[in-house]
Amino acid sequence: MRVAILLNSKAGKLDRAVCEERAQQIQDAFTKHSVESEVFLCEPARLTRTAQQLASKRFDAVVAGGGDGTVSAVAGGLAGTEMPLAVIPLGTLNHFAKDLAMPQELDDAVRAIAEGENQPIDVGELNGRVFINNSSIGLYPQAVVVRDDQRKRRGWGKFPAMLLACARVLWRFPLLGVVVQTPESTVVTKTPFVFFGNNEYTTSLFSLGKREALDKGTLCIHTVRAKSRAKMFWLMVRALLGTPEEVRNFEAQSVTEATVRCTKRHLHVALDGEVLRMTSPLSYRIRPGALIVRRPRREPVAVAADEPIAAGGAR
Repeated sequence: MRVAILLNSKAGKLDRAVCEERAQQIQDAFTKHSVESEVFLCEPARLTRTAQQLASKRFDAVVAGGGDGTVSAVAGGLAGTEMPLAVIPLGTLNHFAKDLAMPQELDDAVRAIAEGENQPIDVGELNGRVFINNSSIGLYPQAVVVRDDQRKRRGWGKFPAMLLACARVLWRFPLLGVVVQTPESTVVTKTPFVFFGNNEYTTSLFSLGKREALDKGTLCIHTVRAKSRAKMFWLMVRALLGTPEEVRNFEAQSVTEATVRCTKRHLHVALDGEVLRMTSPLSYRIRPGALIVRRPRREPVAVAADEPIAAGGAR
């Protein structure tokens, strides 16, 4: 087996020397498991393009080492190709890696890649840009913008900066006028927050839920019903505490595509943790089976000795 290891040279606050040291550790782990590897260090803006180029090379997989943002960028270059994506979780949250059941320790993750299996999964797409986890509009991306500004100006950590950001955004409490049009319906509403997921998520607000499957071909849409500061405050508190939200707080749909028109022409949109400034309308769709991933091999389902089997089958 031969893999390309693609790393973000600007990940976190690491300098290039530390990135190179980490790259060597990853290569050593692959060598230990009898896998040839070649490392590619590149800047964030070139991750997708580099992945596209590697898709046509003689590798058995492209390994994205990093958090969800790095993995998403690499997936954007591999979606629609025959090149499998493998993941070494190096970020803080690693939502996508966890949904693939990837081990969080380096050696275990490398072993899972070496001994794993390939599986086609779905990706979401927003205005032509791929996402592997989710996208949202409203309070969350606005809070991230305020959080990042506080971190830059005051040097705060993510958590305290996010607490202040949530308080400021909640105080303003801007309701977003949206029209969500799908093949099944058209919903006109005012809401503080709309969430779009690649496949079904357990219902949650600012803390992501878990996905049981990544290959059901559905785009899930959750629209928050809270229309007052007090109601939104308690939803945010429960989210920060990791408490599951009640279904009645959300309007949920499962579709294959959606067009979203907003009263604001220009707005902030969260996409796999990155916040972009985009122009309405927003066109979302699901791309079934567009990305091949390398994941831990799943145990075959055992068949009881007395369970009937299909005619002509071997016992």
